[in-house]
Amino acid sequence: MVVQKKLRAILTDEGVLIKSQSHHMFNKHGQLRSGDSLFLLSCLSCLDDGTLSSDGGSFDEDDSLELLPLNTTIPFNRILNAKYVNVGQKGFNNGKISSNPFQTENLSSSSENDDVENHSLSNDKAPVSESQSFPKKDKWDTKTNTVKVSPDDSQDNSPSLGIKDNQQLIELTFAVPKGHDVIPQKLTLLIDHVSRKSRANTGEENISSGTVEEILEKSYENSKRNRSILVIINPHGGKGTAKNLFLTKARPILVESGCKIEIAYTKYARHAIDIAKDLDISKYDTIACASGDGIPYEVINGLYRRPDRVDAFNKLAVTQLPCGSGNAMSISCHWTNNPSHAALCLVKSIETRIDLMCCSQPSYMNEWPRLSFLSQTYGVIAESDINTEFIRWMGPVRFNLGVAFNIIQGKKYPCEVFVKYAAKSKKELKVHFLENKDKNKGCLTFEPNPSPNSSPDLLSKNNINNSTKDELSPNFLNEDNFKLKYPMTEPVPRDWEKMDSELTDNLTIFYTGKMPYIAKDTKFFPAALPADGTIDLVITDARIPVTRMTPILLSLDKGSHVLEPEVIHSKILAYKIIPKVESGLFSVDGEKFPLEPLQVEIMPMLCKTLLRNGRYIDTEFESM
Repeated sequence: MVVQKKLRAILTDEGVLIKSQSHHMFNKHGQLRSGDSLFLLSCLSCLDDGTLSSDGGSFDEDDSLELLPLNTTIPFNRILNAKYVNVGQKGFNNGKISSNPFQTENLSSSSENDDVENHSLSNDKAPVSESQSFPKKDKWDTKTNTVKVSPDDSQDNSPSLGIKDNQQLIELTFAVPKGHDVIPQKLTLLIDHVSRKSRANTGEENISSGTVEEILEKSYENSKRNRSILVIINPHGGKGTAKNLFLTKARPILVESGCKIEIAYTKYARHAIDIAKDLDISKYDTIACASGDGIPYEVINGLYRRPDRVDAFNKLAVTQLPCGSGNAMSISCHWTNNPSHAALCLVKSIETRIDLMCCSQPSYMNEWPRLSFLSQTYGVIAESDINTEFIRWMGPVRFNLGVAFNIIQGKKYPCEVFVKYAAKSKKELKVHFLENKDKNKGCLTFEPNPSPNSSPDLLSKNNINNSTKDELSPNFLNEDNFKLKYPMTEPVPRDWEKMDSELTDNLTIFYTGKMPYIAKDTKFFPAALPADGTIDLVITDARIPVTRMTPILLSLDKGSHVLEPEVIHSKILAYKIIPKVESGLFSVDGEKFPLEPLQVEIMPMLCKTLLRNGRYIDTEFESM
């Protein structure tokens, strides 16, 4: 039997290298298509959300072969799946392969998909939703048939190319850009060399015994393959587009990566709390919130209220697929506000522990304190966030309008503030940041090429430090990790400092947080770190002139507002704030909280999540 001319490839340490296919390098007029060549090469080695150039704005199946320039490498960070192809399977007629090695899976939302997945988790403990089935690893590792061909099959211009004993026909699924998104693309390759160093050194390992497994190992180095994910969708989130965004943009990436997915739709306010509180944690390793920041807040607090909360927080990673109006968690953790890019980050990132904050107020402290993953605020920011809910349809601009209106009015929010400092001055804060910024170093990175100063073994899974391994162990947390160090029922500790009343009686903004971005283009806490054991505090004074306050607010997108002398910026371990106004509110993770004394403390490394490259998005604070 013979097969038609196919793409040959070599497995390298960086990815799958497509060997030269000379007659595919030219357009119909015999000229090199430089735009298309650069398109695929650059897009496969980056993870940006930007708009593509007109030269490479689409990935046309009819032109797919022409989009492969000389020695293109598909990097492991873009590979979703790989499996052997049997020449007798569907699509291969008498050992002949289709002339087009590219296949695009039609995974967009359809009425059929909606019928399958249009359901919610009720108050019952067993979620009712779709499960995806995928080939098991042992099926992927079966050998392919050997095909006999003519002796001249090695020439590039030969009409047919056979499968030799040291070659495998492999279907590779990888992520390619399409517009602003990434989509899964399938490519059939004839791989005639593999990269495992031990094989080259010893010559003992059979080349055909584990090519697919090696591809998958390198593609998911330090990350978990075939995740079991509970996706929680707020169908009303993101102006009502959350469901469609997930089904059309995020789900295809997850499915093609081999993830098992179940979907739950929230039916009422706080429903995600009940879902997280009642779910069977043995069925999942990840909870993905296809929503804004409200659902992650509810999920974390639902897990906190479980009698087996230690097991829940030890086992489950909580992450976000950005499908809402506020997607601070995804922007900070996945470095993107795009659901498809976030889904790719979800399957490629390693699990990392991050700090949470525990909030106590008199009205609920004896029931359940509230966990916060993002921020707490009082004053102008809180008023602008919560009191503009009626114009949420305007998107993020509603928040900016609210802040500007309150600042112009010169509103102030008097209070008393007690603080336990970790780094009080800006100089101390910078030292703390530099000492802790690389705590999670050593994970698999998305960048295809390490920096010139990096060790060749930087991306090795053996390079993860021992502390990271300990943090991800199934028994890392115990009940002591959930005990408050500073219960609100006790007096303010003596080693806490009371802030100057000249400042707190004229307070405009009181903002504390743990993630660098609070919204798209709002880098409010540029020095925030995932697990440094501190909370970032930012305060401004109502006596700051509008002429000075305006440039401060205009620099929120860069994060440089914290450098201004009028802005107080500290790292703290805990605080207590006592409002002195009769009406108002607190905002915690975007949720409205009552106007009463609020006490907050850090809860170190309580929650597992997924961070791209094992860290928050680079805020460039180090160079500020």
